[in-house]
Amino acid sequence: MKDKAYWLILAIVVIVVITAVILLGRAPEEVEKPAPKPLAVSGIELVGAIQGAEAPNYLAGASSVRVADGYAYVASFVDSSLSVFDVTAPSNPSLVAAVSGAGAPYYLGGASGLFVAGNYAFVASYMDDALSVFDVSDPANPTVVGSISGAGSPNYLDGADSVYVVGDTAYVAAFDDKAFTIVDVSNPTNPQHVGSIAGKASPYLDGASAVAVSQGYAYLATAGDDALSVMDLSDPTDPKHIGTARGAGFPNYLDGATAVFVSGEYAYVVAMYDNSLSIFDISDPTAPLYVGNVRGLGAPNYLDGASSIYVSGNYAFVSSAEDDALVVFDISDPSNPTFVDSIQGEGDPNFLGGAWSVYASGSYVYVAGFEDASLTIFKLK
Repeated sequence: MKDKAYWLILAIVVIVVITAVILLGRAPEEVEKPAPKPLAVSGIELVGAIQGAEAPNYLAGASSVRVADGYAYVASFVDSSLSVFDVTAPSNPSLVAAVSGAGAPYYLGGASGLFVAGNYAFVASYMDDALSVFDVSDPANPTVVGSISGAGSPNYLDGADSVYVVGDTAYVAAFDDKAFTIVDVSNPTNPQHVGSIAGKASPYLDGASAVAVSQGYAYLATAGDDALSVMDLSDPTDPKHIGTARGAGFPNYLDGATAVFVSGEYAYVVAMYDNSLSIFDISDPTAPLYVGNVRGLGAPNYLDGASSIYVSGNYAFVSSAEDDALVVFDISDPSNPTFVDSIQGEGDPNFLGGAWSVYASGSYVYVAGFEDASLTIFKLK
């Protein structure tokens, strides 16, 4: 009887398991985990700020901000500096370290562009015509480990304004050299020039202000040529210009193109003089195609002097230097970006004077204020 009961129970268990598998349509171990909840934004609110020119914060002319592992890194043009802040408590950001100085050894004169990757921070410095590399494995002790500089041939870093890093390669937009330069940073202590392309008109690099890299292509916003210019990176020693969208006003609204962000098959470009955010389909990089735009200084869009953009999910976050504003747009329909919310105001409490750079991470948005010498933190609602 004991044996019969055992086998009966076993048979029932097997039947239950088989039935469950059939009903689910897959083995238990194949059941998918719930997808992450998509970012949903109804507004933004101020949570914290820190400001101050010169020592100790060195935020005069705050020009670029990036966030990694609970720290905000800010490059400041006027203070020629790289500052690091602990932002684990967003309502109370605190300075942990700062380095400042034009020329050797830091080459931070007119620090303008910033990118953080792994244990390194890369700074493009406009006045020093340089790209500097800092070891930030200990954020409390950023240490310069290498640099490369020089206007004109061969480095073409005159007015280095923006840097983007992928793997062992740094890509630099140089405003005054009208150039795009590729630098090997596999050895951070000895950055090496790999290749460059320069010139106004074709390749449309006059006033190269910003660069973003995706899928083997570089996308540059160029303020002098009022353009989005695309480079093929298949041969890093010889980058090739392959596509352009350009023109002030209708239809591209790229007058003073200042910043670019690439996400999926779209490039998002803000233009300082057209007071605009324009969206381009780049599924064919040789022919970027305008698909949508939002523009206008003051209420409701607050895009006067649009200076920087960061895209996360279905939302674009734009800083506007003349409107002293942070603005959020819903870009779920790229042909019709729509206003969600904004915060404006120089000085206390928002410290958005000359809002120059924006970065989003998780539920927070960080803005560097050029005129207010500030880092301000906002929470998404």
